[in-house]
Amino acid sequence: LHELVQLAEIDIPSNWTLAGEHLVASPGGVGFGFQAEPDEGALGRIGELGVAIDEIESVRQAVHVWTASGEPHTDIGELTPESLRGHASGTSTPETCTVYQASGWIENHSIRDYAKVLRLGFAGIRREIEAQLEAADLTDPDFPRQENFWRAGLSICDAGILLGERYAERARELAWATTVPHERQRLEHMAATCSRVPAAGARTFFEATQSLWLAHVLTCGEDGINANSLGRLDQILHPYYQQDLDAGLLTREEAKAIMAELACKLYLDYDVQAITLGGVDGEGNEAVNDLSFVILEASGDVDFVRDLSLRVRRDSPKEFLEFAARLIARGGGIPFMFNDDCFIPSLTERGIRLEDARDYAPIGCIELTIPGKTNPRAVSGWFNSTKCLELALFDGVDPRSGEQLGPATGRLTEFTDFEAFRAAYDRQVEYFARRMVYHCNRGELAQRERGPLPCWSVLTDDCIGRGREITDGGARYDYHSVCFMGTPTTADAMCALRQLVFEEGVVDANRLLQALRVDFEGHAALRQQLRRQAPKYGNDSPAVDELARQLNDDFIDLMDRMRSPVGGRYHVHLFSFHLNIPFGKVVGATPDGRRAGEPLAYSLSAHQGRDEQGVTALIKSISRMPHERAAGASAAILELDPAVVEGEAGVCRLLQLICSAIELGIGQMQWNITTVERLLQAQQDPETYGNIPVRVAGYSQKFKLLNRELQDHIIARTKHRS
Repeated sequence: LHELVQLAEIDIPSNWTLAGEHLVASPGGVGFGFQAEPDEGALGRIGELGVAIDEIESVRQAVHVWTASGEPHTDIGELTPESLRGHASGTSTPETCTVYQASGWIENHSIRDYAKVLRLGFAGIRREIEAQLEAADLTDPDFPRQENFWRAGLSICDAGILLGERYAERARELAWATTVPHERQRLEHMAATCSRVPAAGARTFFEATQSLWLAHVLTCGEDGINANSLGRLDQILHPYYQQDLDAGLLTREEAKAIMAELACKLYLDYDVQAITLGGVDGEGNEAVNDLSFVILEASGDVDFVRDLSLRVRRDSPKEFLEFAARLIARGGGIPFMFNDDCFIPSLTERGIRLEDARDYAPIGCIELTIPGKTNPRAVSGWFNSTKCLELALFDGVDPRSGEQLGPATGRLTEFTDFEAFRAAYDRQVEYFARRMVYHCNRGELAQRERGPLPCWSVLTDDCIGRGREITDGGARYDYHSVCFMGTPTTADAMCALRQLVFEEGVVDANRLLQALRVDFEGHAALRQQLRRQAPKYGNDSPAVDELARQLNDDFIDLMDRMRSPVGGRYHVHLFSFHLNIPFGKVVGATPDGRRAGEPLAYSLSAHQGRDEQGVTALIKSISRMPHERAAGASAAILELDPAVVEGEAGVCRLLQLICSAIELGIGQMQWNITTVERLLQAQQDPETYGNIPVRVAGYSQKFKLLNRELQDHIIARTKHRS
C-alpha cells in the first residue's frame, strides 16, 4: 500500500476544496447487474506488466475467474464431491443444483475507525504501534507473528502520512504556478490542510472531513472501494462542526457545501459506500443532531444516488423522520432505514456489548457491523431455502438433473402429513447449511494465510493491542454473516402444500409432482388453483406469515449453533441482494404456482406481484418476521405509486406508514416510488428516460444502467396505489 501511494498519480482538479482521488479503479459491471463495457485502461495496464498483446484478454479472464469463483484456495481443507454437494462452484454445475454459495474470504465489507484517524492521525497511530513493539517480550512465542503485523502497521501509517504530504506538495506547486488569486487561495488552503492531515489529528470541521476522506482513499487502496463504508458520519464529525460553529469559524451553509462536496467525491455508478445518520449514543440517548440534518439537506441538494442510511426507532424525532419522508417521496429509494429497536437487541443477544451494539452501522447494502471494532465477514454465505424445498419434494433428487443432491428424505407422495414433509425440508436445510459453514470456515483459514488486511487491522480495535491482524482474530468482534434467501417464496409453497394437499386433499400429491416436473405444461388449471386458493405472504395472512417466520427462526437457530475457527458466531442476513434472480434459475416449478427459473422473492418482500391487498397489508406481513433476531440485518423493499406520496398530504401519508412500520417492529425499510408505466418507458427509450433512479436490491441505481433481468424484476414488483 505504501508503494501504491508512492507511485500514484496525484491529480488536483479545478474547483475542488477537498483533495484526494481513489488509488484504485471503481467496481466494474461484472456481478453488479450493470451493462458495462470492458475497462480498456485496465487492459492496457496488464500490457504494461509485460503481457503480450494477444494474451492480455486471456490473462484478464483468468484473473476474473480466479477472483470470482470463491475457490482460489484449494489447499485449505479437502474438497471432495461430498463436501461440494450443492455448492455453486462445486463439481456439479450451478445451472442445475445450486443450494448455497460460501466464501469466508471477505474484503472491503467494512467500516474502519475513521474517528481514530481524526483524533490521533496516522502519526499518532504509528506511535501506538511503536509502543507495543517496545514493550513486547522478544521471547514470547507469539512475538514473531505480532512483530510481523506491527511492522506492517507502521508501513500503513507511513502510507497515510505520505498520502497527505503528496497532495500538499502538489497543491503548493499548483499554487505557485497560478496567477488567479482565488485559485491560489484554494490551493494554499488545500496544501496547509494536507500538510497536517491525515498525519496529525484534525482541529477543524474541514480538516476532519479532509482527513476522513484521505483515510478512506487509503483503505480502499488495500481491498477495493465496493462496500467500504464510512459509518456514522454525523457522530464522527459533529464535535468538529459544533466547535467551529461556536467559535465563528464555520457557518451552517459552509458545512453543507463541504458535505455536498464529500458526496460528490464518494459518487460512483454503483455506490454502496454507506453513510449512516441518527440512532442513539452509547448511553442510549438520542443521537440525531444538527449535522444529521445538514447531511440530509446536502444529499437532497446534490440530487443523485448516494448510499444514505438512517437509524430510527419509536422515539426518533418527528422532524428527522419527516425530512426523510420528503426525500423518499422524490423517488430513488434514498434514504433507507434501520430500526434500532430490532437490531440493537439482536446484536447484544449474540455477545456484542450493549454500548458497542448501540454504535452499529450498516455496510454497503444492509449488512450490520460495529464500526472500528469488528470483522463482520459480511455476506460470507448465501443459502437458497427454496431449493431445499424442491429437494424435499423429490427425495433429495434434483428433478432436472436426476442427481441425488441432498439426503434421501422421501418423496411428497410418501408423507402422510405436513409435519413429516416439513421435517424432510429441515433435514435438507441442515445438510447443506453445515456444508456452507465448512466452506466459510475454510475460506477464513485461507485468508488468514494468504489475504491479510493490515490497513483494515490498524483501524480496528483490538488488533494493535493484541498484535494480531484482523483476518487472524485480532478484532474485538469476529463473526460470519450469511444470507438466508427465498423464505417468502418457500412459505407460499409450503402453505399451498399444507392447505391443498394435506389438510383439504383437493390437490393430489402425485399429480402435483408430475406438474412440477413439466413446469405446469398442460396443468394450467392446477397452477391457478395453487396460486389462488392458498394464501400468499404479503397480504396480512397470519397462516402463511407465521410459516415464513418459522422458516427464518429455524435457520437462525441452526446458525446460532455454528462457530468459526476463532470461535465467532454466525449471524443471519434476511437478505438476498439480487441473487434471488440467479438462485431462482436453479429452482424448478414450485407448489405456489411459480414457474421454473423465475426469480425468488427479494429478501423479505412479497414474491413479485403477489402482494395484492395494499401496502398496509404488506407491512403487517413483513412485521411478523424475526427482525429482532436477524443480527446481520433484514431487508424489504416497499413499492409505492407516486400518487400515494404526492403533495403535503402524500408526505404525511408516507410518514405515517414509516412510523407504523417502526412501531410494528420492521427491521429495515427501503422505499421505491415509481410506476410500471414509467419504468417501461425507461426500458424502451433509455437514453431519454433511463436516468430515473430506482431501488434495486439494497442499493439504488439509474434504471438504464441495470441489465434486462433486473429491470424486468423491478417492473414485476407490485407498485401499491392503496
